[in-house]
This record gives sequence, C-alpha cells and structure tokens, in this order.
Amino acid sequence: MLLLSWNVNRRRPGDRAAKIESVGPDIVTLQEVTRNLANEWVDHLKDIGLGHHYWSGDNALALSHQCLIASRWKLTPNDIGRPREAPYPESLGRVTVSVPGEGDIDVFTAHVPNGSGNGWRKIDTFHVLATELRRAIDSPRILTGDFNEPKLFHKSGQIVTFAERSRARGMHTGRWRDRFGDERPRIEWAEAVLSVIDGESQHGLRDAYRDRHGFQTPTLVTWGTRCFDHTFVSRHFEVLDSGYYHEWREELKLSDHSPMWVRLGLRTDQPD
Repeated sequence: MLLLSWNVNRRRPGDRAAKIESVGPDIVTLQEVTRNLANEWVDHLKDIGLGHHYWSGDNALALSHQCLIASRWKLTPNDIGRPREAPYPESLGRVTVSVPGEGDIDVFTAHVPNGSGNGWRKIDTFHVLATELRRAIDSPRILTGDFNEPKLFHKSGQIVTFAERSRARGMHTGRWRDRFGDERPRIEWAEAVLSVIDGESQHGLRDAYRDRHGFQTPTLVTWGTRCFDHTFVSRHFEVLDSGYYHEWREELKLSDHSPMWVRLGLRTDQPD
C-alpha cells in the first residue's frame, strides 16, 4: 500500500495530479485544497484511479485549512462527534478506507494552522487532534498532514517545539500572549505539540519516517527551513519504506511543501 500526503498550497491540480499519477499511490491526503478548486481536484484524482474522496471544507471557516482524502478503495467519512471542536473544523479530516482482503483502515489527516497568524488556535487544534487519536479504537490507523511543527529534530531524538526559547532564557518558560489576547503558559504549547508528534505512548502511532530512517539522517526540510510534513502509523503496519519528493518543491515548484510518501504493509504478527 502506497500513501502520499501533500500540502498543495491552494494550487490547481494540473501538473500536480500528473505527478501524483506517476507514482501510483493507493491513498492520497492533501492539505490546502480550497473551495474553488475542490471539485477540480476530485475530477483529476478520479481520472487517475482515486475514485473515492472526502473533502473537509463544506463548512469551512478559513481559506486554506481544508483537507482532501482520496482513495483507490471505498471510503466512508468518519464524522464522529467531538467533545470539543477544533477552531477551524475543516483543518481535520477522518475517513474509514475499506481495503479489499485486508479490512478497514482509520485515516486521519490534519492541516494544523500556523502559530504566527493563529496563535493559541494552533494549540487548540493539537488538543482536539490528540484527544481524537486517544479516543480511537486500537485498530489500523494512519495520521498524515502538515503540522507546522516542530522547530527542530535533534539527532538524539529530542523534538524542539516553537514554544522553546534560547537556553539562556530557559526552555518554554513563562507565558505568551497571541494577537487575539489569549495568554497561556508556554509549557502548554510544548506539551500539546508533543502529545501528537511525539505521543506514541498516548495514542499508539509512531513516526513513519523515523521508524524507517531514525534521527541520524541530515535535517529534513519540507517547507521553508523546517520539517512540518509527517505521517504516523499504528502498530498494525510495517513501514516498508518512506521518504519525500523534495524535487517537486525545490526544482518543479509545484508547491511550497514536499510531499511525503510511505509504503506500508499490514503486519501478520502485530505487536502488543
């Protein structure tokens, strides 16, 4: 099973759909698919064999947080009721994909808003996503998306969030007020981010890239100077390989994000 996740930066399908077709994914999760381009994206994805789709933006509050999931196999929107809704509900999408001969897979995708423009709304999105992941049944699950975090991965495995300040001033100490007047302790920011991207003990999903390649590889850049685009998988999957199509961003300029791909196999000897 080949999975592709990509923030397409509100751009038309065109050459982007052609590149997706060239690698032949079975499931695609896209971020920043806007209302005026959603149907066009769906039509192009149908033409390349991804005939089943879900778009999160029917009741979108913001321009660029919508997500689209497309699959070679039947999918069903998993619109469960959340105890608490995300600030931008369209920033989170969830479906059940029915894989012939294998069973159902719970697929989540997220476009977590950036902190510079959205402040603590970013962290509230992490809170909602972490809660939903923890509440999910222990079954085959995948989470993809653009998380606008972390600030840095150390080779030791330490994850540094944007709550961290210089060591001379202390790590995520004190409080921060966003442009909406919302003021909270910086530690809440760090804990919320890590509850998703370093939260295997809480939600059971592991980082697919680092599961395969570890932390010793050179620092990855998937947007700007940061690595924001990730895929996480449950214990039910073996990560056969994973990587990024950096040339789609760097050379072809198809988006400002590098798409991530992961090749997965369902395990027959699933660990407890």
